[in-house]
Amino acid sequence: MTILYLTFGEKTEFHVQAYLSMLSFRRQLTAEDRIVMVTTAPQLYRHMEQWVEIIAIGDEVIDAWQGEHHFFWRAKIKAIEHVSSRYPHDDILYLDCDTILYGDINELKRALAEGVGLMDENEGHPSGMKTKTLRMWKTVAGRTYDGITLGRQHNMYRAGVVGIPHAKAQEVLTTALALCDGMLSDGAERIVIEQYSISVALFERVGLRETYPVIAHYWASKEYWIKAGMELMARVLLTKASPEEEMRMYEALDFAQLPIYVYRSNTARRLRGLVSKVFKDRDFRFIV
Repeated sequence: MTILYLTFGEKTEFHVQAYLSMLSFRRQLTAEDRIVMVTTAPQLYRHMEQWVEIIAIGDEVIDAWQGEHHFFWRAKIKAIEHVSSRYPHDDILYLDCDTILYGDINELKRALAEGVGLMDENEGHPSGMKTKTLRMWKTVAGRTYDGITLGRQHNMYRAGVVGIPHAKAQEVLTTALALCDGMLSDGAERIVIEQYSISVALFERVGLRETYPVIAHYWASKEYWIKAGMELMARVLLTKASPEEEMRMYEALDFAQLPIYVYRSNTARRLRGLVSKVFKDRDFRFIV
Protein backbone atom coordinates (compact mmCIF):
# COMPACT_ATOMS: atom_id res chain seq x y z
CA MET A 1 0.00 0.00 0.00
CA THR A 2 1.08 3.56 -0.73
CA ILE A 3 0.02 6.18 1.83
CA LEU A 4 -0.22 9.56 0.10
CA TYR A 5 -0.31 13.18 1.32
CA LEU A 6 -0.43 16.47 -0.56
CA THR A 7 0.77 19.70 1.06
CA PHE A 8 1.37 23.16 -0.35
CA GLY A 9 2.64 26.46 0.98
CA GLU A 10 4.72 26.91 4.11
CA LYS A 11 2.05 27.45 6.77
CA THR A 12 3.50 25.45 9.65
CA GLU A 13 0.25 24.06 11.03
CA PHE A 14 -0.49 22.02 7.89
CA HIS A 15 2.90 20.35 7.96
CA VAL A 16 2.72 19.64 11.70
CA GLN A 17 -0.60 17.86 11.17
CA ALA A 18 0.87 15.87 8.29
CA TYR A 19 3.79 14.88 10.54
CA LEU A 20 1.44 13.49 13.21
CA SER A 21 -0.65 11.66 10.64
CA MET A 22 2.39 10.06 9.02
CA LEU A 23 3.68 8.90 12.40
CA SER A 24 0.32 7.29 13.15
CA PHE A 25 0.64 5.19 9.99
CA ARG A 26 4.38 4.58 10.17
CA ARG A 27 4.13 2.39 13.26
CA GLN A 28 1.88 -0.12 11.43
CA LEU A 29 3.50 -0.24 8.00
CA THR A 30 5.32 -3.28 6.65
CA ALA A 31 8.35 -3.42 4.37
CA GLU A 32 5.97 -3.54 1.36
CA ASP A 33 4.29 -0.24 2.29
CA ARG A 34 5.45 3.30 1.69
CA ILE A 35 4.54 6.85 2.69
CA VAL A 36 4.69 9.45 -0.10
CA MET A 37 4.52 13.20 0.45
CA VAL A 38 3.76 15.33 -2.61
CA THR A 39 4.61 18.88 -1.60
CA THR A 40 5.57 22.36 -2.70
CA ALA A 41 7.66 22.65 0.50
CA PRO A 42 10.07 19.67 0.46
CA GLN A 43 12.52 21.43 2.76
CA LEU A 44 10.05 21.04 5.64
CA TYR A 45 10.29 17.24 5.44
CA ARG A 46 14.06 16.74 5.55
CA HIS A 47 13.81 15.35 9.07
CA MET A 48 11.58 12.55 7.72
CA GLU A 49 13.58 11.63 4.63
CA GLN A 50 14.59 8.27 6.17
CA TRP A 51 11.02 7.00 6.16
CA VAL A 52 9.03 9.25 3.78
CA GLU A 53 9.42 9.48 0.00
CA ILE A 54 9.22 13.17 -0.92
CA ILE A 55 7.98 14.26 -4.34
CA ALA A 56 8.70 17.96 -4.79
CA ILE A 57 6.40 19.92 -7.08
CA GLY A 58 6.20 23.61 -7.95
CA ASP A 59 3.29 26.01 -7.87
CA GLU A 60 3.04 25.65 -11.62
CA VAL A 61 2.16 21.97 -11.19
CA ILE A 62 -0.60 22.84 -8.72
CA ASP A 63 -1.87 25.42 -11.22
CA ALA A 64 -1.91 22.83 -14.03
CA TRP A 65 -3.66 20.27 -11.84
CA GLN A 66 -6.46 22.77 -11.18
CA GLY A 67 -7.54 22.39 -14.82
CA GLU A 68 -9.17 24.83 -17.19
CA HIS A 69 -11.72 25.90 -14.59
CA HIS A 70 -8.99 26.74 -12.04
CA PHE A 71 -10.67 24.67 -9.32
CA PHE A 72 -8.09 24.28 -6.59
CA TRP A 73 -9.25 20.97 -5.10
CA ARG A 74 -9.12 19.22 -8.47
CA ALA A 75 -5.39 19.04 -7.66
CA LYS A 76 -6.19 16.39 -5.04
CA ILE A 77 -7.48 14.02 -7.73
CA LYS A 78 -4.49 14.77 -9.97
CA ALA A 79 -2.02 14.14 -7.12
CA ILE A 80 -3.58 10.74 -6.52
CA GLU A 81 -3.39 10.03 -10.25
CA HIS A 82 0.26 11.10 -10.34
CA VAL A 83 1.32 8.78 -7.52
CA SER A 84 -0.86 5.92 -8.73
CA SER A 85 0.90 6.05 -12.11
CA ARG A 86 4.27 5.77 -10.32
CA TYR A 87 3.13 2.76 -8.31
CA PRO A 88 0.50 1.04 -10.48
CA HIS A 89 0.62 -2.19 -8.47
CA ASP A 90 -0.04 -0.47 -5.13
CA ASP A 91 -3.40 0.25 -3.57
CA ILE A 92 -3.48 3.99 -2.82
CA LEU A 93 -4.66 5.59 0.41
CA TYR A 94 -4.78 9.38 0.19
CA LEU A 95 -5.09 11.34 3.44
CA ASP A 96 -5.73 14.95 4.38
CA CYS A 97 -3.20 16.22 6.90
CA ASP A 98 -5.78 16.43 9.73
CA THR A 99 -6.27 12.67 9.99
CA ILE A 100 -4.99 10.08 12.43
CA LEU A 101 -4.89 6.28 12.33
CA TYR A 102 -6.70 5.05 15.44
CA GLY A 103 -7.45 1.44 14.52
CA ASP A 104 -5.89 -1.48 12.66
CA ILE A 105 -4.53 -0.63 9.23
CA ASN A 106 -5.22 -4.20 8.14
CA GLU A 107 -8.95 -3.41 8.10
CA LEU A 108 -8.23 -0.89 5.37
CA LYS A 109 -5.88 -3.22 3.51
CA ARG A 110 -8.47 -6.01 3.51
CA ALA A 111 -11.14 -3.77 1.98
CA LEU A 112 -8.79 -2.57 -0.75
CA ALA A 113 -7.62 -6.15 -1.42
CA GLU A 114 -11.29 -7.05 -1.94
CA GLY A 115 -11.45 -4.34 -4.59
CA VAL A 116 -13.59 -1.93 -2.55
CA GLY A 117 -12.98 1.82 -2.35
CA LEU A 118 -12.67 3.76 0.90
CA MET A 119 -13.57 7.26 2.03
CA ASP A 120 -14.13 9.16 5.25
CA GLU A 121 -17.60 9.33 6.82
CA ASN A 122 -20.80 9.18 4.74
CA GLU A 123 -22.44 12.61 5.05
CA GLY A 124 -25.67 11.59 3.33
CA HIS A 125 -27.24 12.88 0.16
CA PRO A 126 -26.48 16.47 -0.90
CA SER A 127 -30.17 17.16 -1.49
CA GLY A 128 -30.61 17.11 2.29
CA MET A 129 -27.75 19.52 2.96
CA LYS A 130 -27.73 23.28 3.28
CA THR A 131 -26.72 26.38 1.34
CA LYS A 132 -23.87 25.91 -1.14
CA THR A 133 -23.89 22.10 -1.17
CA LEU A 134 -27.62 22.07 -1.87
CA ARG A 135 -27.17 24.64 -4.65
CA MET A 136 -24.44 22.43 -6.15
CA TRP A 137 -26.83 19.47 -6.14
CA LYS A 138 -29.70 21.40 -7.71
CA THR A 139 -27.41 22.29 -10.62
CA VAL A 140 -26.15 18.76 -11.32
CA ALA A 141 -29.14 16.58 -10.30
CA GLY A 142 -30.09 14.22 -13.09
CA ARG A 143 -27.18 15.21 -15.30
CA THR A 144 -24.95 12.57 -16.87
CA TYR A 145 -21.15 12.54 -16.71
CA ASP A 146 -18.95 9.72 -18.01
CA GLY A 147 -22.06 7.57 -18.37
CA ILE A 148 -23.24 8.18 -14.79
CA THR A 149 -26.56 9.94 -14.20
CA LEU A 150 -26.48 11.62 -10.80
CA GLY A 151 -29.36 10.54 -8.58
CA ARG A 152 -30.53 9.82 -5.06
CA GLN A 153 -28.24 6.76 -4.82
CA HIS A 154 -25.16 8.98 -4.86
CA ASN A 155 -24.31 10.08 -1.33
CA MET A 156 -21.55 12.49 -0.35
CA TYR A 157 -18.56 11.11 1.57
CA ARG A 158 -15.92 13.29 3.18
CA ALA A 159 -12.73 13.25 1.11
CA GLY A 160 -10.28 13.45 4.01
CA VAL A 161 -9.56 9.80 3.20
CA VAL A 162 -9.62 8.26 -0.28
CA GLY A 163 -8.67 4.61 -0.79
CA ILE A 164 -8.49 3.19 -4.32
CA PRO A 165 -7.77 -0.46 -5.25
CA HIS A 166 -4.89 -0.53 -7.71
CA ALA A 167 -6.64 -2.70 -10.32
CA LYS A 168 -9.31 -0.05 -10.94
CA ALA A 169 -7.36 3.06 -10.00
CA GLN A 170 -7.12 4.57 -13.48
CA GLU A 171 -10.79 3.92 -14.20
CA VAL A 172 -11.86 5.50 -10.91
CA LEU A 173 -9.64 8.54 -11.35
CA THR A 174 -10.67 9.08 -14.99
CA THR A 175 -14.30 9.01 -13.90
CA ALA A 176 -13.67 11.33 -10.94
CA LEU A 177 -11.99 13.87 -13.22
CA ALA A 178 -14.80 13.63 -15.78
CA LEU A 179 -17.38 14.23 -13.06
CA CYS A 180 -15.40 17.11 -11.57
CA ASP A 181 -14.78 18.85 -14.90
CA GLY A 182 -18.33 18.22 -16.10
CA MET A 183 -19.91 19.72 -12.99
CA LEU A 184 -17.60 22.73 -13.21
CA SER A 185 -18.51 23.22 -16.88
CA ASP A 186 -22.18 23.16 -15.90
CA GLY A 187 -21.63 25.96 -13.41
CA ALA A 188 -22.08 23.97 -10.19
CA GLU A 189 -21.35 25.73 -6.91
CA ARG A 190 -17.58 25.49 -6.37
CA ILE A 191 -17.71 24.04 -2.86
CA VAL A 192 -17.40 20.23 -2.60
CA ILE A 193 -17.21 19.23 -6.24
CA GLU A 194 -14.04 17.12 -5.99
CA GLN A 195 -15.45 15.44 -2.87
CA TYR A 196 -18.68 14.50 -4.62
CA SER A 197 -16.85 13.48 -7.79
CA ILE A 198 -14.64 11.01 -5.91
CA SER A 199 -17.61 9.70 -3.89
CA VAL A 200 -19.64 8.97 -7.02
CA ALA A 201 -16.69 7.54 -8.98
CA LEU A 202 -15.79 5.08 -6.23
CA PHE A 203 -19.42 4.13 -5.58
CA GLU A 204 -20.04 3.40 -9.27
CA ARG A 205 -16.76 1.77 -10.24
CA VAL A 206 -15.72 -0.30 -7.20
CA GLY A 207 -18.16 0.22 -4.33
CA LEU A 208 -17.49 2.31 -1.25
CA ARG A 209 -17.01 1.90 2.52
CA GLU A 210 -16.35 4.34 5.35
CA THR A 211 -12.98 4.43 7.14
CA TYR A 212 -14.26 5.96 10.41
CA PRO A 213 -13.42 5.04 13.18
CA VAL A 214 -10.27 3.28 11.93
CA ILE A 215 -9.15 6.70 10.71
CA ALA A 216 -10.34 9.83 12.52
CA HIS A 217 -10.63 13.15 10.70
CA TYR A 218 -10.36 15.91 13.30
CA TRP A 219 -11.33 18.80 11.00
CA ALA A 220 -13.28 20.57 13.78
CA SER A 221 -10.66 20.38 16.55
CA LYS A 222 -7.36 21.10 14.82
CA GLU A 223 -5.88 23.41 17.46
CA TYR A 224 -5.60 20.57 20.01
CA TRP A 225 -3.70 18.35 17.59
CA ILE A 226 -1.49 21.12 16.25
CA LYS A 227 -0.38 21.96 19.79
CA ALA A 228 0.39 18.28 20.51
CA GLY A 229 2.29 17.97 17.24
CA MET A 230 4.40 21.06 17.87
CA GLU A 231 5.28 19.89 21.37
CA LEU A 232 6.30 16.49 20.00
CA MET A 233 8.44 18.03 17.26
CA ALA A 234 10.15 20.30 19.80
CA ARG A 235 11.04 17.32 22.01
CA VAL A 236 12.35 15.36 19.03
CA LEU A 237 14.49 18.33 17.94
CA LEU A 238 15.78 19.23 21.39
CA THR A 239 16.75 15.66 22.28
CA LYS A 240 18.05 14.80 18.78
CA ALA A 241 15.83 11.73 18.96
CA SER A 242 16.46 8.79 16.66
CA PRO A 243 13.55 7.56 14.50
CA GLU A 244 12.95 4.79 17.04
CA GLU A 245 12.94 7.23 19.96
CA GLU A 246 10.68 9.56 17.99
CA MET A 247 8.19 6.72 17.50
CA ARG A 248 8.20 5.94 21.24
CA MET A 249 7.54 9.63 21.99
CA TYR A 250 4.61 9.56 19.60
CA GLU A 251 3.18 6.42 21.19
CA ALA A 252 3.43 8.06 24.62
CA LEU A 253 0.97 10.80 23.59
CA ASP A 254 -2.31 10.71 25.52
CA PHE A 255 -4.81 10.52 22.66
CA ALA A 256 -7.70 10.36 25.14
CA GLN A 257 -7.07 14.08 25.77
CA LEU A 258 -7.22 15.05 22.07
CA PRO A 259 -10.81 15.45 20.79
CA ILE A 260 -11.66 14.56 17.21
CA TYR A 261 -14.69 16.87 17.25
CA VAL A 262 -15.64 20.06 19.13
CA TYR A 263 -18.91 21.94 18.73
CA ARG A 264 -18.33 25.63 18.08
CA SER A 265 -20.95 28.12 19.28
CA ASN A 266 -21.47 30.91 16.75
CA THR A 267 -22.72 33.15 19.56
CA ALA A 268 -19.54 32.58 21.56
CA ARG A 269 -17.44 33.26 18.48
CA ARG A 270 -19.21 36.55 17.82
CA LEU A 271 -18.90 37.60 21.48
CA ARG A 272 -15.18 36.83 21.51
CA GLY A 273 -14.76 38.90 18.37
CA LEU A 274 -16.66 41.80 19.91
CA VAL A 275 -14.65 41.67 23.15
CA SER A 276 -11.35 41.56 21.26
CA LYS A 277 -12.35 44.67 19.29
CA VAL A 278 -13.38 46.61 22.41
CA PHE A 279 -10.53 45.49 24.68
CA LYS A 280 -7.53 45.52 22.40
CA ASP A 281 -3.98 44.67 23.44
CA ARG A 282 -1.97 47.86 23.78
CA ASP A 283 1.31 49.40 24.95
CA PHE A 284 3.45 46.96 22.98
CA ARG A 285 7.17 47.21 23.70
CA PHE A 286 9.84 45.96 21.31
CA ILE A 287 13.63 45.64 21.28
CA VAL A 288 14.94 48.15 18.75
